[in-house]
Amino acid sequence: MRSPESLAERFGGLALAELEGSGAALLDRVDRKYVVPLDTFALLADRLALTHRVLEVGGARTFRYRTAYYDTPGLDAYRDHVKRRRRRYKCRSRRYEESGLCAFELKLKGPRGRTVKHRMPYADELHGTLSPEAVRFLHAHLLRAYARPPGERLARSLDMSFRRLTLASLERSERLTADFELAFAGGGRLAEGAVIIESKSPRGTALADRVLRELGARPVEACSKYCLGIGMTRPELPANPFRRLLDRWFVA
Repeated sequence: MRSPESLAERFGGLALAELEGSGAALLDRVDRKYVVPLDTFALLADRLALTHRVLEVGGARTFRYRTAYYDTPGLDAYRDHVKRRRRRYKCRSRRYEESGLCAFELKLKGPRGRTVKHRMPYADELHGTLSPEAVRFLHAHLLRAYARPPGERLARSLDMSFRRLTLASLERSERLTADFELAFAGGGRLAEGAVIIESKSPRGTALADRVLRELGARPVEACSKYCLGIGMTRPELPANPFRRLLDRWFVA
């Protein structure tokens, strides 16, 4: 079985500045998510090698992410996702291990199922905490998008880590991420040999989506890593939309 690192060697490299300055940055997009065996991802990579490039930073092509999510004491953000509420959000701080860089990010569900992401630079020592600037950033965007603040005071609710490989086609304004070695603090991890793929494009019609359909893979709706992590680490909470994925692709 080929590893994600060996699959990345097939692609031309892409600098972070080039990706972030292109249409493939896609902060406003349609996401399609899949959970597939590594063999299926290898076939997808073979098909995309001529149209996509791989993100490369300092010679590395896969990167370790550490993410801390924030929610209310009652986990309102999680419960909004369980209930599939139209106006829902997730917020997190994310540390990029290889570079030491950090960002605070807010993901909103926009019109017609679009994902809208807002991010701000975050000091490395603030990772895992909510600074006053982050709270103001969160409140401003939620008020602008949903005409409401987040509600109760937020606190750190879940930590996770994973390794990511990013492919992009600047010409098509398409990007996809492949996450593996996903593990949740408090217990639970993605099964060995499984990959979570997120295809990101302006209209949800990326080349990767077409290839994955041809390979027999279908997008899954309930595939939020945050919600899967809460479902794994807090079994007393309702997790019906995520139970099928948890039972098939995750281990304690």
